Amino acid sequence: MASDGKQVKNGKAFEYALVEQYYNYFKRLGKSVSIIRNNAVNVAGLYFNEFSDVEKRKFRKAAYATIDTMVKIEPALLQQKNDQDVLFISLNEDQKGESGDVRDIVFTRKNPFWEIGMSAKNNNDAVKHSRLGKDLDFGNVWLGYPCSGYYWRNIKPIFNYLETCLHANLTWNDLGYNKTSKVYIPLLKAFRHEILRIDDSFKDVPSKLVSYLIGKNPFYKVIKDDSHNLVIVKAFNIGGALNKARLGVRPAYSTPKINLPSRIVEFEFKKDSETTLNMILDGGWEISFRIHNASSKVETSLKFDIQLLGNPPILFTQHIFQ
Repeated sequence: MASDGKQVKNGKAFEYALVEQYYNYFKRLGKSVSIIRNNAVNVAGLYFNEFSDVEKRKFRKAAYATIDTMVKIEPALLQQKNDQDVLFISLNEDQKGESGDVRDIVFTRKNPFWEIGMSAKNNNDAVKHSRLGKDLDFGNVWLGYPCSGYYWRNIKPIFNYLETCLHANLTWNDLGYNKTSKVYIPLLKAFRHEILRIDDSFKDVPSKLVSYLIGKNPFYKVIKDDSHNLVIVKAFNIGGALNKARLGVRPAYSTPKINLPSRIVEFEFKKDSETTLNMILDGGWEISFRIHNASSKVETSLKFDIQLLGNPPILFTQHIFQ
């Protein structure tokens, strides 16, 4: 598995390749198109330029492969009223993701206003890397409902133990099986209990949880999968905001509206795992929560690798072989 640093570098490079390839494509067709040169684009460009010419070609090839599908399901990418009807392409700053917008690339027209976004993934389909910590109120941040005193009392000895290890300059390897028995398992149990407790009290927890994980805005997810030599396009058309006609041109393909879940069906440890919880919800949604240490040295917070294992079966998914 790639380190966090390498994942970031690859991810930013793929984002830049998408911006570049879409811009060049529309420019060749004589369309009015502009890249918003913000800090996010500049940073992504620097990462992209660190790669060899061979690697750059791979990023560009994967990015270009998505264009035919996207212009067929989003006519507004191509359809402009006149030369003043500019298509703006931008990259979101990272803090947007923290506030619930998982889109990396955003396409916008001003008048009338129209916007769609993409989440770009390079050999990785994680939806979030949220943390649990001594003072991190995940209930409030994720769902809008504060964690209970019971939760705080449960996790206090776990983080007290980690603070002792931190002050002793220990690594996670130094902890041996204590890492699992004293940290991972009790923390996941406390997390699971608190999610289910909040769910018992508030009916909108399933929908709020998925909204937090996949973002508050409808979006397209573009996944570059080198191991299968393909790119996958998924349409998270929540509320039906995507896939609209423009200037009388209708989409060639439809991307069905999908609904958020309303019920947690099951939430248990993954079979034969001490680090992962799997949640099954109605409507075909399934989520995996794997907890792990993000560095070799002991820290007083733990990181989740959260994966979307299942989504509504009607969700538009296109596999594009390169």
